[in-house]
Amino acid sequence: MPNYNREVLARVSLLLISVILALLQEYSFNKSFVIDIDSKLKFSAISDNRISGLSLASIKKENGNIVLDCEIIKSNYAWPFCEIAIELSSNKNPQSAGIDLSNFDSVKIFAQYVGLKNNSIRFQIRSFNPTYSTIEDDNTWKYNGLEVWPYKLDNPIEIPLNSLQVATWWLVEQNISIADSAPDLKKSMVIELATGNNIPAGSYQIILNKIEFHGKRFSTLSVYSIIILLWFIYAISGILSQLSYARKKHKHAEAKALELRKLNKLLNIETETLKDQITRDPLTGALNRSGIEPVFTTEIPIISLAFIDIDHFKKINDNYGHTVGDEVLVEFTSVISKNCRDTDFLARWGGEEFILVCPNTTIDQLFELTESLRNLLEEHEWPHGIQLTSSFGIAQKKNEDISSFIERADQALYSAKAQGRNRVISAQ
Repeated sequence: MPNYNREVLARVSLLLISVILALLQEYSFNKSFVIDIDSKLKFSAISDNRISGLSLASIKKENGNIVLDCEIIKSNYAWPFCEIAIELSSNKNPQSAGIDLSNFDSVKIFAQYVGLKNNSIRFQIRSFNPTYSTIEDDNTWKYNGLEVWPYKLDNPIEIPLNSLQVATWWLVEQNISIADSAPDLKKSMVIELATGNNIPAGSYQIILNKIEFHGKRFSTLSVYSIIILLWFIYAISGILSQLSYARKKHKHAEAKALELRKLNKLLNIETETLKDQITRDPLTGALNRSGIEPVFTTEIPIISLAFIDIDHFKKINDNYGHTVGDEVLVEFTSVISKNCRDTDFLARWGGEEFILVCPNTTIDQLFELTESLRNLLEEHEWPHGIQLTSSFGIAQKKNEDISSFIERADQALYSAKAQGRNRVISAQ
């Protein structure tokens, strides 16, 4: 009886510890990093005139804010811009350069345009990685960013850091491998707050009050791993105890062993759930880049892939809001998944862009499949009566590396868009 009481006490104690850790993780263990006018960081004004453009930018400190004055001037440079650049690190040692922002969950931006309502702002974190970057050339620093429209959002603008995307043009320009193509904030060098794409010529002003990074002192995965480890240690201790006790009461030991096996099964289910959270896109349930990567590293004689892009998806967000946009992304994933083969792999590449990887599939077979998908998507009844079409770029892997393979499919998608969208274009 005393042994039984001790076991009950151990379970209750461990359960209480688990609940306390989970609650502390949910409601405490918070940390923040604030950038404002009093921060000992270097604030600079940058415009496209450093890249053969003509736009002009300057910053000033006023009423506790950083104010960017911008004059957008059209020129031969196709993407005019102005931005506030905040230098996080001037350290030129590759081993210690930059600051680690990867352990934060979200960022709040207290910024607004003056007198304008429909312009977007690009938020970017430029990071250094010695694998593919050099300290001297900031063009090799990764672009982790997102474009937002302040007039559609509450002030401050809150961005989950896991929604940041790496610019596709930068991945192609720097010839970055798939393994290094995901967002990376471990050695963050510069934060940039810039005018949005396709901004008309004119005078603009952006007022930045502060930027706040929020996160947990410990990652959720770490806390729950500790909880699982505690239960695992408890399970192992129980097994040893039961083996010793089994010398006296064999039947009793068998019953306890069965109980422990059930507990281990629950622990395995928890572990698989955590693994699934890492490899899948939280919104659509499709694989993410990390989840699709093993498919490319498997020895498959014939493999083809399709880049899929929802045509004019920005208009859906603009006209119906991001909630409806998210509904469309989820249903879009469902339609494609239900009409593919069990051997195919669908992944969300970023934003409204997906890739479909088809092992043991020729380019002609993939063309037939994607044409069928294109028609299904066009004829599908979407929420709120939205009319939706999609563009496809397809390619079959030749004697080439994975980056070149993906780039050919991406170029085919670009051609599909250039030719009017709602079509399938095969890479040459």
